[in-house]
Formats: sequence, C-alpha cells, structure tokens
Amino acid sequence: MFLGIVARFLFASTFFKFSQIPPLMTRLYEDIAIAQSLVSGHGYSSPFFTESGPTAFIAPGYPLFLALIIKIFGTGSASAAVMILCQEIFSLFTLMLVMYVAQRQFGQETANLAGLICAVAPPMLAPPLLIWDTAFSALAVTGFFVSATGLSLARHRFIPAGAACALVGLTNPSLLPSLFALCGWVAWKTKILPWAGILTFCLLFSPWFIRNAVVMHSFIPFRSNFGFELWLGNHPGGDGGTDPSLSPWTNPTELRAFIAKGELGYIAERGRMARRYIADHPARYMTLTLSRVSKYWALAGDGFITAVDPIFALAIPGLVLLAKRRSEYLMVYVLPLLLFPLPYYFTHTDTRFRSAIDPLLTILAAYAIGTFLSWVHPRSRSADERVSGAEISLTSRPDHTR
Repeated sequence: MFLGIVARFLFASTFFKFSQIPPLMTRLYEDIAIAQSLVSGHGYSSPFFTESGPTAFIAPGYPLFLALIIKIFGTGSASAAVMILCQEIFSLFTLMLVMYVAQRQFGQETANLAGLICAVAPPMLAPPLLIWDTAFSALAVTGFFVSATGLSLARHRFIPAGAACALVGLTNPSLLPSLFALCGWVAWKTKILPWAGILTFCLLFSPWFIRNAVVMHSFIPFRSNFGFELWLGNHPGGDGGTDPSLSPWTNPTELRAFIAKGELGYIAERGRMARRYIADHPARYMTLTLSRVSKYWALAGDGFITAVDPIFALAIPGLVLLAKRRSEYLMVYVLPLLLFPLPYYFTHTDTRFRSAIDPLLTILAAYAIGTFLSWVHPRSRSADERVSGAEISLTSRPDHTR
C-alpha cells in the first residue's frame, strides 16, 4: 500500500511537471461541462460548454459528483486536486481488493505480485489523473468480482447488489452487461432467483430514463451518444480510432451542427452516416474492427498512454492456467473480459477504455508470474499445492469432538 501511494504521488507530480494542477475548466470533458451547467442553474444540459439544451450524452453519476465538488471548491485548481485525490483513493481501494482476491484464490505470493503490479504499472497510475469515471469503474468491477468469486450474494444480499448495479450503471452504463453477467452467474451457482435485486435495480435506475422520456421526449435508457461514437470510429478516411477533428469540442462546424439540430437530431444523423459507411464498406469495417480489437488489448491506440502493454500478454497464460487448475473461478474472469470490451470493438477505442478490467488482468498476470517462479524454484511450493495440502490436512484431521 505504501509503495502504491508513493508511486501515485510521483507519477502525478511528474505528469503535472511538479507544478499546480490545471483548473477544471481547462479540460474538455463532457462531465465537467454538464456539472458546470448544473451549478449555474441550467440543469442537466450543455455537454460542450455551449448552451445546447437538455442532454443525455453521458450518464448522470459523475457529473452530479463533480457538481458537488464545484459547488464546494469552485472551478479552479482546488476542485481538480480534490477530484484527483478522490480518484487516487478509488485506485488504492482497487489495489487492496486485487491483493485480497489474489491471496484468497492463489496465495500470498501471487497477492504480493498483483499488488506490486497495481502499485507501479503505468496503466494503473494514469486513470486517476483523468477527470472521468475510469478509476471508479475499475473499483466497481473489482468489488463485484470479489463478491462473485466468494459467492457471497446470498438471497438477502442481492438487494444491495441491485442497488450497487444501479449506482454503477448511473455512472458508467457500459459496465452493466458485465455486472449483470456476474450476478447471473452467482444466481445460477447458488440456485437463487434474485427478484428482490432486480426490483431494487429497476426502482433506483428508472428515474434516469423516466427523466429522459419527459425531458428529451425519447426513450433513452442509458446514454444518447451511441450514433456519435459509432461515427467517430467509422467514417471516410478514418483509422478506426478516435478522430478529434469530428468532435464538437474541436470542430466549430460540428458544434454549430450540434446546436442547430439538437442533441438527438445531431446524433441520429451521425449514426445514419456511420451505418451508411459501414454498409458501403464492409471489408474496411472488418479491418477497422480487427484493428480496434488489437489496439484495445495492446493499449496501443489513441489515448492517455500509448505503449504495448505486457500485462495482457502475461494474463493470457494466467487464464490458461486458471482453466486447468482453478476452473471454478474461470467464468468470473471470462465474463467481464468478454463482455465489457464489445462496444469499443465496433465504435472506437482509447487506452482508458480498458482500465475497468485491468485489475482482473493484473491478477491473472500475477498468477502466471507466480506459477513460473514456482516452476523455476520447485523447492518453494506453489500456491495451488499449498491450498491443496491445506484442504487434505483439513479433511484428514481426526475428529476429537466425538
């Protein structure tokens, strides 16, 4: 934990060049723009710092949190520092959960390796510096993962699980398929039909899409921006990544079109343009999709950090070993790794889009490293052998209570 704190402090200090953190308003993020609109009394609107009416461009969780911070600390460097501090705390809690689950599943050596990776690896250090929900999302996925691996969602605990799904969904709806899958897997394993949890989720999440139906005059259960995201990654001359020149943030023509057509009209038109391009160029779309898959897992696409990432390369043998030696845990790893990236394969990718599942990859990578070290030094028994030995000793111990 101490190493994680020091590494995060040094990384942040280096990133900001040992100077004051820039004010919030210098960052072109939709959540900051909406938060400023809320604080200014204009409601949940204007995702591009320009009066453009009500919005459902992103889910309300983080803009509301930001609005609270802005209300207390203003829009300068102090509020940016508070947000980054909160996100660093989320990151440190994620590190603790990673070590906890690694220790429970694979032993203390693997837990120490996983903690070391989480403490110093740049993909773990960078996300808290963004004023975005990335660090919170990683914590949420890891928390649900811990519950699922322990099968701890007993019948009465599906109610807080449903509430947690609603909270996370109102912050980052792209996590919901993975969280639903984990909850469904636990329900299947425990043979419990979680009606109370489902009802809790619906009750807590429904105000968002009810608001959208009333204010936006459209059924928008999650976010309104899918057509726009599809266009960013699939257009003539594009390479499948994020193209800033097409964003209202950087292109005045796009911003004028966004205001003139309205959010829903603009997004619907961009969605039609993207689908037309895909229909007219299926081979090119397949090439772009395969490129996005590669960039997503290699962390080699557009974004905060551009580098080939060894964590995924090490996680692959970890997953193979898991299937052979700890198959009871396999599905809880596979479900998030399979489901969470799907939207980014078809729209566009960015290095921060993988951060939510990086903690799971870290555990797998640490498991692979630990297994290799045990093979190199066979006199030190592996975690699997110790766990098996403990199970044998427990089952063979005489019963002195008779």
